[in-house]
Amino acid sequence: MIKNILTIPKDNNQLRQTSKEVITFDKSVEQVVLDLTDTINAQKDPVGLGLSAPQIGIIKRIFVARIRNKIKHFINPKILKFSKKEVSLMEGCFSVPDIYGHVVRPVEINLQAQDMHGKSTNSIYKGLPSRIIQHEIDHLNGTLFTDHIHDQNGKIFKVEKGKKGKEEFIEVPLP
Repeated sequence: MIKNILTIPKDNNQLRQTSKEVITFDKSVEQVVLDLTDTINAQKDPVGLGLSAPQIGIIKRIFVARIRNKIKHFINPKILKFSKKEVSLMEGCFSVPDIYGHVVRPVEINLQAQDMHGKSTNSIYKGLPSRIIQHEIDHLNGTLFTDHIHDQNGKIFKVEKGKKGKEEFIEVPLP
């Protein structure tokens, strides 16, 4: 079922909570994954790359991510290792609508996670999939991408229509 996505500042308290580990792998976990999948697939402009359970009001360590154009689910994810190499890329978030900014993140991660049945897997993710996973794990820890921009002394941008009707990034003050 498509769910409403929580946004700041209205839902700031819920989005700032640390999610609880999934202990029991039952139908409720499967339902959260289905709801996240339906909700992310409903996002068209822009297309959703990742969505976490806290963003739909469920404070559990579950998220979905669009990896190589397929929606994958991750339960109780843990990053075991980060690469030393980092890169800065523009990020946005459905919970922080119309705001964008460059975030520096490791290029590669080694991730341990569970599936809907509790089976554990270890995988290495590079590039965009790595970035999406790190962004979603931040949500599970009550962190927003704007926190990283602030910590990295970066700039925040808002998308606005320019004089010729084209969308452009306009710098706005850090909140």
